[in-house]
Amino acid sequence: MWRAASVLVLIITITTSCERTHPNYCATATHHNCLELDADVSCHADQDCSGATPVCDLQGSRVCVQCTTSKPFACMGVTPMCGADNACHGCTAHAQCGSSVCLPDGSCALESSIAYVTPSGTDGACTKSSPCKTLDAALKQSRAIVKMAPGLVKDTKTTTIDGQTVTIVADAGAQLDRDGDGPVLAVTGAGAVVQIYDLEITGASGTAGADGIQLTANGGTPSLSLTRVTVDGNQGNGIAAAGGMLTIGQSSITSNQAAGVTISAGTLSLSRSVISANQGGGIVMTGSGTQFTINSNFIYRNGNNLTASVGGLSLIPSSNSHFEFNTIVDNQAKVAGTSAGGVFCDEPGFAAAHNLIFRNAGGATGNVQTVGVCTYGDSLNMPGASNVDNSPGFAHPNALPFDYHLTATSPTSIVDAAGPCTSVDFDGDTRPVGNGCDLGADERTP
Repeated sequence: MWRAASVLVLIITITTSCERTHPNYCATATHHNCLELDADVSCHADQDCSGATPVCDLQGSRVCVQCTTSKPFACMGVTPMCGADNACHGCTAHAQCGSSVCLPDGSCALESSIAYVTPSGTDGACTKSSPCKTLDAALKQSRAIVKMAPGLVKDTKTTTIDGQTVTIVADAGAQLDRDGDGPVLAVTGAGAVVQIYDLEITGASGTAGADGIQLTANGGTPSLSLTRVTVDGNQGNGIAAAGGMLTIGQSSITSNQAAGVTISAGTLSLSRSVISANQGGGIVMTGSGTQFTINSNFIYRNGNNLTASVGGLSLIPSSNSHFEFNTIVDNQAKVAGTSAGGVFCDEPGFAAAHNLIFRNAGGATGNVQTVGVCTYGDSLNMPGASNVDNSPGFAHPNALPFDYHLTATSPTSIVDAAGPCTSVDFDGDTRPVGNGCDLGADERTP
């Protein structure tokens, strides 16, 4: 009898102990049996986890995960952020990083690799706690990255990047200008590899050379890449490239008194950008030997009807150049036999398909869309019936804010008219939507 009683006491003691010590308290398990509850979990502590999922989610699913908000230590490299899904992700904003710099690959930059610039700074060490006040001073630190805070940064001269490799990142509202006449920024020389993100370059003044950016060879092949950059309000060209490699993506080149982009040699890659309201024309090529890829851009309301010989673009293609899926609308050139409101391109054998060229003004008759022997394949290439004709079904083409995206009223001569393709449009939407790709920069999404 005493043995049976002892066994009963032992069972009660074990069960009670299990109930009292189990993290989830076993009242929820059948017969209060902790082992039955544990059958649904994979870990009790981080020691039970390893490899790509080194953390035990004790406060939730009790399975091994990449990280938790209380234990984000496994997240690093290009995925430094722990999300609500207990997985590691890349950063998406500068504020997420202790260094205040989120790089394009999703990683947080090391503070020691950054020179910091703010309008209220002093040109000293250019550290996060003691930032510089000019871009020139930050560049002289020879660090891999320059971070520009919101506000207008000015120098008394052109900021020149000569033979240097550097990435310039900016907070929203960061602007670069200069006092006095001349270009704001110059990139030049052998070995120069410059990437700029999210900066506005504005305000260049003077009767000559008042360009927002100048890209010049100077004995080398400098490379300049602009992403989500705005170049506006300059009295000269938005960008003047006389050599080197120029890449422009997701940027806005607007309201410059000369051409938006002038290039005399080198390589130009332009995608998902806006070129508008530049008085000397949108893109003007002045020399042969330029290899370019110009895809999925809105190019509108450039040029003027008094002095501009080109409204939208003047192209001098070299071999392997591409000009496709662009919307070229409402550009102006003077009335003259060789002026083109839309596109001037006179290279035998060059074909520029899938573009939407409409309602441009210029040329001998005042409404010439294209001049030269280049061909345009399936592109829509036609004048408007009037200066307010909206037969392409644009969203808001006749008053500010101008918007040349397609709508539900856009006709079949545009929608699906480019046939099969594999790419993305101006907004990053995957093409095609529907039976084929749409002409121009925008793929209409119902």
